[in-house]
Amino acid sequence: MASPVDVVLGSVAFAIFWILTVFPSVPFMPIGRTVPSLLGAMLMVLFRVMTPDQAYAAIDLPILGLLFGTMVVSNYLERADMFKYLGKLLSWRSMGPKDLICRIFLIFAISSSLFTNDTTCVFLTKFVLKIARQHNLAPHLFLLALATSANIGSAATPVGNLQNLVIAV
Repeated sequence: MASPVDVVLGSVAFAIFWILTVFPSVPFMPIGRTVPSLLGAMLMVLFRVMTPDQAYAAIDLPILGLLFGTMVVSNYLERADMFKYLGKLLSWRSMGPKDLICRIFLIFAISSSLFTNDTTCVFLTKFVLKIARQHNLAPHLFLLALATSANIGSAATPVGNLQNLVIAV
């Protein structure tokens, strides 16, 4: 069992991580979300809550590699104008807003089962807003369809959701 000092120091490290992650845009220090994660891990080692060997053993390289790979592929698809072609495909012979939202739901569910649901949401949010604007429709329904379909699709494969991947590996 951990000593009370370790529990307090671990809690302080976690609190710092949590605050910086929830509020990543501190006006005097725009750091994003990566820095708090690294800082939290570093503080756990510096506060001697974990040994460097335990910290290194906690890193799951296959999962990090998969996440990195899906981000690279998604970024490439965005640069290759894949989303422009996808927009044309979704709009082709569309029979109105209900048909369009069903198509979006299906495409995004498939996408989030192939990539992670986080990647799908990050890269396709701008796309959904653009499609809604082009068709002069309220974007909040399309964003809700994106979030829902990404969660449903991500449950289909181990790759779709980080938790599924941790369980599968």
